This record gives sequence, structure tokens and C-alpha cells, in this order.
Amino acid sequence: MMGSSKGNWGRYSLQAFGISVLGPLLFYLINPIIEHFKGNRDAVAYTKTYVSQWDSIRLVLPENLFDQTLQGEGTSYVQVIKYDKKQSQRIYASNKRYYIPQYKKNFELIWIVGGIDEIVGHYQRRHDAAGIQCQLMRPNMVLSVYVNRKQWKDKSYGTKEKPMPVFLHRIISGDDIEERNKNALRKDRRFPGEIMIDFYLPPKAVQRMRNTPDSVNYKFAEYYLRYLLPEDEFERLFEEE
Repeated sequence: MMGSSKGNWGRYSLQAFGISVLGPLLFYLINPIIEHFKGNRDAVAYTKTYVSQWDSIRLVLPENLFDQTLQGEGTSYVQVIKYDKKQSQRIYASNKRYYIPQYKKNFELIWIVGGIDEIVGHYQRRHDAAGIQCQLMRPNMVLSVYVNRKQWKDKSYGTKEKPMPVFLHRIISGDDIEERNKNALRKDRRFPGEIMIDFYLPPKAVQRMRNTPDSVNYKFAEYYLRYLLPEDEFERLFEEE
């Protein structure tokens, strides 16, 4: 009986070792391979072509922006698309969909959050630029956005089920960043050094919030083509390329 107990103890020890040590080790070794092949890898080579077909249009966010969200006509959604092992963080799409009366179409504003672009905030704290910018959308805000001209001419885009994908180039007017900063400084005087949701944005960060570099939008487009655009739509978009 004693020998049997020792044998069982040995097996349990090996099982515990496998679960606690070998399991995480295998995940650490295999996960980069999985991530490498995840998504539509062919899409990366077409990013330059996709971006070269961008036009800039002026977009006015609807007056009932918040009502659309509450009533389900406009939606905000988050989708994890990749795990960045180097930075130990998830990369995800944070998109907002709205019906824009100006064009009588449904639009989808696309941001990719997670280590692509950072801003330096108060107390030298670093924040993801896209993660902050996507929270700044307000009713009647005027935006300059990039849209692919092939998708723009495609009448199948612009519905609630298949909104027109666009990438924020510039906030022209209508943001409330100055008011946000006043409130942030007021709170900071009361609670110095505390981490706030609506923290103060220094001048350089404000400039970045109002203007997205083309290099950043290029990266957003690459992730969109690889992880968000269905493969059948991808093939249809580039069938003549």
C-alpha cells in the first residue's frame, strides 16, 4: 500500500509540474507561431494599395450621437485581434458605428488600440493615443476622415450591417478638450497625483488628439485588412489588383 501511495504521489507531482510549468512554457513557445499565422496574412502586402486609394471627406457627427448609442442605432464595440508578446498586452479594435444623415449612410470609425501610438500625459504617464481619441467623439463634431474610394463607390457599403469603414485624419472642430483639461486640473488640485479617467492632456497630446499621423493610420489600415475585413470582401476589393 505504501508503494502504491508513493507511486500515486509521483504521478500527481508530474501532473502538477506539467500543468504549472510545462503548460505555460508551451503556450509561451507556441503562441507567437499562432499569432504569426492569425488573420489574413495576404492582406499585409495590399496595405499600401489600399491606402493609396484613400480620399479625404468631411464628416459631421450626428446631433443625436448619444441617443443613437442608447437606442442601438449607433454602436461601440471592442474586438481583441492580437496579443503582443513583446509589450505583454492585447491589441484590439475599438470602433464606433453611427448613421450620418449628411451622407445617408452608416459609418464605422476604426481605431486600433494597443502599443501602436502613445501620448505622454500629466506626471509623464503614458497612454495609448487611439484609446483616448476614440473617447472624444461628440455630437456635431466635424471630422476629416479617410475612406477607400472603391468602398465608397460600392453601394453595398453604408448599411447598418455593412457600415462604411473610415479612419480619423483630423478633428476639425467641435471637441471639448479645453473643458476636459479644466476639469482635470480642478480634480488634480483636490487629489494630486491620483489617476483620473479624464486626465489632463498636455499641449503635445492635444495636438495628437486632433491630428492622427498618416503613419499611424497606415498601421490601422493594415490591422483592418488583416483582422477585421472578411476574406471574401478582401478578395472582392482587390480582385483587379
